Amino acid sequence: MVSAEQWLATLSAAGVPAFHCHRAAGELTIVARTPEFMGVMQKLSGRFDEQSLLARLNDQWPSTVSAAPLTIAATGEPAWRCIIRAVDAEPDGYLAILRLPEEWQSPNDAFFTIVESLPDVVTRYSRDFRCLYANSALGAITGVPAETRFGKTYAEIGAPAEYAANFEAVYQRVIDTGEPVEIGFDYPGPGGVRHYLGRATPEFDSAGRVDSILSVVRDISEVRRLQHRLEQLARTDPLTGLPNRRSFSTRLDLELDRVRRGQGGLSLLLLDLDNFKNVNDRFGHVAGDRVLETVGRILAEETRPHDITARLGGDEFCVALLDIDTTSAHVVARRIGRRVSGITAEDGRPLGISVSVGVTVAEEKDGTAQDLLSRADLLMYKVKSGGAD
Repeated sequence: MVSAEQWLATLSAAGVPAFHCHRAAGELTIVARTPEFMGVMQKLSGRFDEQSLLARLNDQWPSTVSAAPLTIAATGEPAWRCIIRAVDAEPDGYLAILRLPEEWQSPNDAFFTIVESLPDVVTRYSRDFRCLYANSALGAITGVPAETRFGKTYAEIGAPAEYAANFEAVYQRVIDTGEPVEIGFDYPGPGGVRHYLGRATPEFDSAGRVDSILSVVRDISEVRRLQHRLEQLARTDPLTGLPNRRSFSTRLDLELDRVRRGQGGLSLLLLDLDNFKNVNDRFGHVAGDRVLETVGRILAEETRPHDITARLGGDEFCVALLDIDTTSAHVVARRIGRRVSGITAEDGRPLGISVSVGVTVAEEKDGTAQDLLSRADLLMYKVKSGGAD
């Protein structure tokens, strides 16, 4: 466990006005102080002193003190607030942090206030992985007051073993290397699972030895959500919701590798709409977009979940039918063709749309997706040459 002396040393390094005290026979006695605390007392000499502070604390001291931090405040002039917690290894021993109005704070104390107000989680851990400090943001994301973690390891606060092992491994790397280490993780807090990015930084003593680890953790859930959305947009045709050419080619290359290893088959349908330009000219581009959306739905409905459908661009679509022979692929192509020919305007008028389909089967000699697409393209134009353009 962390001793009162270690706690006071940490608070002193942070520039926090704090003191270590004992309570006996109903009276508090200060036994050690941080330089910042002594500076505050000197600065407020004549208006505020240790005697008046202790008198107020003794007067407001509760009959029973729990393990949770205790707050005693004075609202008069001067106004102040004391946050007090029991020292684990010391009966009747307490640590207290003095909080003052901002205009009375020294620059270090003001810095402490800024850290307390950050939305990022800021913590400091000892070499034996005990929490020396945690700002209030930690309580906000975990639902557990930050003060309850002071002096304890992850295991002692009941953290899941996986979290404890991961963080302590990171802190050990910081101690071993003397270099910052980053860690990304998900945490199921009161508001649901959130995504976080943490950076653990070494703090050195006067001899150059890593004395403690300062950790800053930021909620990157919104960044992750936007990143996921951008990745989706990069892979998806925004009008139909189907994979785009780049995404389709990547997936097709993977399936061709499976074919080359003799682990399955693949038939490819390359589709090009006939008379689509006339739809745009007669009914407008909104009607044309509706046709493309409808074709996208038809392809999704006429194929199986593990088949791959895509809009390659313009009025060109493609379907990869996995483990289907040529005969079955032609059946699917005719079924799609009949449904596309039945697309009508919103008022029910026929649009005169049809589709030319090139059907081919993947062979072991097909080195890339482009090889297979080129062969299907030639076959599709042979079909189109006999119909409308």
